[in-house]
Amino acid sequence: MSSDKSNQLLIREAIRKIALGRSMERINLAPGGMSGIGTARMIHGYVAKIHDNPSDEEFSDYGGTIDVGEYPDETASAEPVIHKGVLLSAATNSEGGFLIVPALFSDVTIFMDAATRYAYVVNFSHVDILRLNARTETVIGVTEMEELDPENDSSPDYDELETTGNETSTRYTPTAVTTTVRNDKDKEATTVIDAESITHTVDKSEVRQTADKVVQKVNSTTVAVADNKVTLGDENATEPLVLGNELARLMLDFLTECSKIMTPTLMGTMSPINMPNFISLTSRIQNFLSKTSYTK
Repeated sequence: MSSDKSNQLLIREAIRKIALGRSMERINLAPGGMSGIGTARMIHGYVAKIHDNPSDEEFSDYGGTIDVGEYPDETASAEPVIHKGVLLSAATNSEGGFLIVPALFSDVTIFMDAATRYAYVVNFSHVDILRLNARTETVIGVTEMEELDPENDSSPDYDELETTGNETSTRYTPTAVTTTVRNDKDKEATTVIDAESITHTVDKSEVRQTADKVVQKVNSTTVAVADNKVTLGDENATEPLVLGNELARLMLDFLTECSKIMTPTLMGTMSPINMPNFISLTSRIQNFLSKTSYTK
């Protein structure tokens, strides 16, 4: 009986070593009296499978999780060790909230309890999906700080360093998105997007777009485009704008025809005595046309 029991213990221990791999060494080396620290194992491996296909026969059991294969230096087993159903950030499905889905065959680090075999992903090398879906607000930004001086004992800590003035941020709420860029010269540009309008502001210039109008403004000068209406100077203007180019050509044609008028005299029909004035006016109009800007 003693020999049989000893053999059973050896077989059980061998099976345990195969199942746990090198975590056995970690467990045996862990100091006692540390709240079960010896049962935790950190594994470096790769994404062997992503369970995101509802038609897969394993989806009902592992949907929203991944399978992770251990690298050879992490296990004493000759066969590849695959950990199935590893949870993504402790999430059991991919609906809503915070989610990171790593790329297939990318490097990952998982944390596993050797007793319960529950495993969670704690680090990724490459990801296919990164989603932040907050209920109230999400802010993503970069604020430049003064450099830390590690040689100076009186230098402020990282959380006490002064800002340089250069910063960017995007703030998401359920109703709007606001992007702001500032620099150390007190200049600022912002973009505000909501369901009914988009507004870009840079210092004294502004562009605002809605479903029925686009307004560009620099100080008090405004250009507004709406359906069947373009206004210059003020978006509330009601007087029609004179087309300078078209008017100049009309005047040129008018003066040309006037210059052809002949006046009867005792010596016969003659051109009007103010004919030189027509030539001068025609030259001035031609000069005006040469200064006209054209767009296409």
